[in-house]
Amino acid sequence: MRYAIWNNKGGVGKTYFSFLLGAEIALANPSKNVILADMCPQANLSEVALGGNGKGSQKLSDILSKGAERRTIGGYFDRRISSPHGSTKTEATFLVKAAEFNTNAPENLFLLVGDPSLELQSQVMSQICAQPLPEDSWKNVHMWLHDLVTGCENHRGADSCVTIIDCNPSFAIYTEVAMLAADRLIVPCTSDGSSARAIDNVGALVYGHNSIYGKIGFPKKCKDYSLSPPLIQSIVLNRTTQWQKSAALAFKAMFDQIKERVFEFGKHVPDAFVDRKVAFGEMPDSHTATVVASYLGMPLSRLSPGTYEIKGKKVQLNPKQLERYTKAIRRLAASLKV
Repeated sequence: MRYAIWNNKGGVGKTYFSFLLGAEIALANPSKNVILADMCPQANLSEVALGGNGKGSQKLSDILSKGAERRTIGGYFDRRISSPHGSTKTEATFLVKAAEFNTNAPENLFLLVGDPSLELQSQVMSQICAQPLPEDSWKNVHMWLHDLVTGCENHRGADSCVTIIDCNPSFAIYTEVAMLAADRLIVPCTSDGSSARAIDNVGALVYGHNSIYGKIGFPKKCKDYSLSPPLIQSIVLNRTTQWQKSAALAFKAMFDQIKERVFEFGKHVPDAFVDRKVAFGEMPDSHTATVVASYLGMPLSRLSPGTYEIKGKKVQLNPKQLERYTKAIRRLAASLKV
């Protein structure tokens, strides 16, 4: 199963959420191979998976420095630009084992490394899509990530793989490509009006609901080529401030507005949801836990309460805070089909 993590709004915690969720799935399912696909040009997920914000940045730079031979999604897309309409048969060579770079990573966690070149490549991808011949140019380009992930999953054993795709907020062509590589969509939100409006954007951009560009946009193209966007697995209410084991009133008020938008969307487009049901998850604000986990590139389950040094400053990781967030991410991981 493949899960895309996306919201049209930035700053909702998609990247850290993708890493922590993928790492927990890997730890809970040692017989599975979990693949993190970094489809954001900033490649922040790759930094975390390669060793954390502290060490992963240099390791990412080393991989990117290989030029045409770099083992990144951008490196693979370079090959597809030269061969846009068919698989290169080299897909599995782009899969990186996280533990070879990051000793804190589970042995069964793998990475398709992100690449800033996606921004420039997107312009070329759009040009190839617009070519009149072959007639399925748009479809072929939009299958690039699907082909890459499929090749990697087949190499590791397709039935044993779970893929988590971290997406950029922008609905650029590389995000469209990510949507068509995924089976399910998880939408993280935070407690603000922008996240509520972003729900409307998700409905319009991916599924064509209330879109003024419904006859020419991504959903229409998907129908033309018999392609299916991912089904919405859940809306995750992220970074909630907890009070007596539930969201505090101010956060609850904003999340209620988000829920109203989701239910309205679900009423009109029920087929966009898994089993035609609107599902919600709730993640408490992890505060220091996420900072420490992402800095070290370490799954929450492997963290211990105590004092950590981050960029020369000592931070204290509270046991209750760590336990609360770890339980929440485990609960969400356990709810997914793997």
